[in-house]
Amino acid sequence: MATTVPGPRATARATPSETTANAVATTRYVFARIGRTVLTIVISLAILGILWTVALKLLNANTFISKTPLDVFKYFFVQSTLSTMTPGQNRATLASLLGVTLHHAAIGFVAGIVVSVIIAMLFTLVRPIEFMFMPLAMLLRTVPLLAMAPVIYLVFGNGSVTAGLIGGVVVFFPLLVNLTLGFRSVSQQSVDLIRVYGGNRWTIMLKVAIPTALPHFFASMRIAVPGAITGAMLYEWLFTLQGLGAAITTAKTQSMYSEIWAIVVLITVVSIVFYTITTFIETAVLAKWGPNAGKVTTK
Repeated sequence: MATTVPGPRATARATPSETTANAVATTRYVFARIGRTVLTIVISLAILGILWTVALKLLNANTFISKTPLDVFKYFFVQSTLSTMTPGQNRATLASLLGVTLHHAAIGFVAGIVVSVIIAMLFTLVRPIEFMFMPLAMLLRTVPLLAMAPVIYLVFGNGSVTAGLIGGVVVFFPLLVNLTLGFRSVSQQSVDLIRVYGGNRWTIMLKVAIPTALPHFFASMRIAVPGAITGAMLYEWLFTLQGLGAAITTAKTQSMYSEIWAIVVLITVVSIVFYTITTFIETAVLAKWGPNAGKVTTK
């Protein structure tokens, strides 16, 4: 007869009314968290724009090279007699380049996540593997990415593999460390409970360790999202004539400084958007499957 192993918090079956009330409360909490996040981002962007403008004025920066938020706005939306391209053409060009960069970033992002999750689980399930390879991973982490990228390029050549490795390195290390820490943060009482019911290490991983590690996972994801984009742009800047990374080099050689600033603003906004999406997903997932699932904050 098969043994049913309870989760870390075995509770009595909730009534339909309790289930509905909890779902409504969780939904309200998620939307309230999303609203606060969006408001915070809008305020932060406004403050950043003001500081940007003030800094250029105080530093008396060269207006030919340094551009203000208003200059970037004009690049995207206002026709200029100094440019042969219309704002629509500018937007279309950068959107096309952004698509290439996001493709490269996605390769590195997915590769870094998959490899780090697998290795973190192996480190947790088989402790000798961690003792053998974690110091090596930390040693590799100390090597600057700018120094590691040419080596990756020489070994694998130009293409998706190199893009994935360069972007994956940025994602891999913080996720590996935080996930390993999260898997190890399981309470001993939960582990003992599962073992009493006949569970093994894999059962502990599925029932307790993964839910416990979710906050650590999403904390690393918030770092990994902009990191993967940075890795993709570094790959493009060093080795290709594609994407926003290469476009910065081209614009610099042609003294197209408005385009450079527009690319910087665009990639910053895109990184913030993906960071925010990650935060939204984190809020919803932790509310439903996290270690405090069912415990809705009333603040």
